[in-house]
Amino acid sequence: MRVAVISDIHANWPALEAVLDDLPAIDDVICLGDVVGYGGNPVQCLDYVRNRQWLTLLGNHDLACADRDVLDWFNDDAATAIRWTVEQIGPERVDWLGARPPTDRRDGALLVHASPRSPVFEYVMDAESAAANLAELGGSLCFHGHSHLPGVFRMDGDRVRHQYRTGPVELHGPVLVNPGSVGQPRDRDPDSSYGIWDTEASTFEFRRVGYDRLAAQKAIMEAGLPARFAHRLEFGY
Repeated sequence: MRVAVISDIHANWPALEAVLDDLPAIDDVICLGDVVGYGGNPVQCLDYVRNRQWLTLLGNHDLACADRDVLDWFNDDAATAIRWTVEQIGPERVDWLGARPPTDRRDGALLVHASPRSPVFEYVMDAESAAANLAELGGSLCFHGHSHLPGVFRMDGDRVRHQYRTGPVELHGPVLVNPGSVGQPRDRDPDSSYGIWDTEASTFEFRRVGYDRLAAQKAIMEAGLPARFAHRLEFGY
């Protein structure tokens, strides 16, 4: 089975649309959460994901829409975007977001938004956090998002190794796979990031695709959201 794994759309419809246009022949799509937040097209992105009935996990921005106490963890600009998003999407969509599962499993792989240890909130961005989470996995595979940084963490002897390249990467557990972000890339590459998981070959193919950043930036600015959310799209950070 070939499964597209996407994460961190963040209400960026032009980016999601470009990823959809780029998809090769696949059998399914998994979304690792954060459909909303930062971007100016939350209704369009959310309705598309819901209507396709993709397996969609709970991200921290999704949770913040449903549980305002979570906003205490957010910086002022991110919290502003969440409050605006809630006004746009309405109660029924908020309830749907809040009902997303924090974890799931597919073909032996653990699926989370953030990390095995803390499925909604923990950032896995360095060797220390990666090693601790790899230890949680035993010999299995985990797909996660949240950091917006594509790549694979795995053990190499007693050291953690991080690997990223476009094209297929072999998956032999324990391994943490981050497909990167569709709507808010932060690895200094502004193109949308996602990947294709081949469950039979046990590989993951990282893919990048350009999109209409000007349209995404315009949606953010016209919504009156913080300008830095638009600016960072130009540079991928």
